[in-house]
Formats: sequence, structure tokens, C-alpha cells
Amino acid sequence: MSGLLTNGVPSIGPLYGSEKTLLDTTNATGSLPITAAASLVHLAAVMNMLANNLSATPVAGSRYYVSTSIGVAQQITGVQFLIGATGGTDNAIVELHDSTGALVATSATAGTLVGTAGTYQRIAFTAPYNAQPGTYFIALQLNGTTARFAQYNAPSTPLLTGSATGTFGTGAAITPPTTYTAARGPVALLY
Repeated sequence: MSGLLTNGVPSIGPLYGSEKTLLDTTNATGSLPITAAASLVHLAAVMNMLANNLSATPVAGSRYYVSTSIGVAQQITGVQFLIGATGGTDNAIVELHDSTGALVATSATAGTLVGTAGTYQRIAFTAPYNAQPGTYFIALQLNGTTARFAQYNAPSTPLLTGSATGTFGTGAAITPPTTYTAARGPVALLY
């Protein structure tokens, strides 16, 4: 018998876009629970959104932030962000803010040297954060203007993005954005 995946398994027919694929929380405790299912069309749109970014010059000390949703209670260790066209030279700080804009977790205030251009860099919080389901904001600060980070450049995205001036190494609350603004939100994920 012939099959796409293995003998005895029928080949997959045409895809119409309404099919669902399961999404995993990537919890360290295992692959369960599975918190959601997305259509293939939605999954393709999300992948396109992650790829649709630009590398802009940041303002030293300013916070750039993007919304994210957490579906189940879990422990968050830190943030991984996509480095833009230039790495090195500058230090980065990552933060997590709750839905009100309050600062709930941060990395070391001295920052971490930005790595190689075009790669994802993980920066851990000073202590893991036990997050409950809800909307949060991932914030990123650089202490200079040489290193770049990738910023979302997809106006059709449902993400909320913003920026605020600040002082590098000094934690502060943010005003949660209510709209998407191009070239503000860092391409970043929690881990």
C-alpha cells in the first residue's frame, strides 16, 4: 500500500484552509496541555507576520513593547527576541508587563550584550515569573543605537505595539497600547 506518511495510511487530500492544527504551550513539564487549535490559514498568517519585520535604529533607553497572550498558568523564565541587521556593541534588557502596564518581571538592569545579527537571543528574568492567563506586554530596551532588533512591520496584525522613552536600567510601568503601530513592537516570544 502506498501512503504519504506510511504504508496503510491514506494520502492527505487537498487542503481547503478550514483544517485545524493543535498548538502546544511548550511547557517545560511536557507537551500537555494543548491550549488551542488554529486553522492552517491562521497559522500561515501568523508565520507570515513573524517573518514580516524590519530592523530600525532604536532610541537608547526607550522601551519598545508588544502584546502577547498566555492561555494557561505557567512559569515564564525570560524573553527571546530576534536581533536585527546589526548585533553586538549594545546591551539589552527585557521586561514583562501585565495588562495594566505594571512591571512584573525584568532581566538584570546592567543588561546583556546583544548577540549575532539575524538570530534569536534568550535573556532570562532575574527570577522566573508565575503567569496567569491573560494579556501581557513584552518590552525591550537597548542602551545604545548600534545594535538593532527586529520590529513587526505588519499593519494587519492583531498585536498591540508601542514605545516609551525611558532610562536604561530603570524599571518603569508602561501605558498599554490600544492599537498597532508599525516599527514599534519587537519580534519577541516568552520562554
